[in-house]
Amino acid sequence: MKKAARALIFNGDTMLVMERNKHGSQYITLVGGRVDSEETVEQALIREVKEETGLVVTSQKLVFIEEHPEPYNQQYIYLCTVESMKDVAIQPYAEESLMNRIDLNTHRPVWVNVSSLANLPFRTPQLLQAIISSLKNGFPERPVKL
Repeated sequence: MKKAARALIFNGDTMLVMERNKHGSQYITLVGGRVDSEETVEQALIREVKEETGLVVTSQKLVFIEEHPEPYNQQYIYLCTVESMKDVAIQPYAEESLMNRIDLNTHRPVWVNVSSLANLPFRTPQLLQAIISSLKNGFPERPVKL
């Protein structure tokens, strides 16, 4: 079963998301990606956040597990804190950096105001609703399956 690790990273009233243009289909998703066979989900989370943003995760808490269609069957979504809130950018060595240069499959990390989340073309509506609900009512103590 394929797995992905995704990060919820907040800075005040903003949340870090990945703006995607996948061969003409534009949408918003969370920072993160596939779990390689030799790593844990948490290791993948730390690696993906570093590759896609340059940020270093200092702590993480699993809050959602999302059943998802291909290419990933399960997505593990973590509430994260990071070392510092510096400018974010895809790292030059990251797979996404190469894809940004060679075709229409682009990745761009951006901070968005949480008040605008409901209006964004989020990849999975059930995850978006869980995030919006958790911002109002607090994130779950134990992971919730979506």
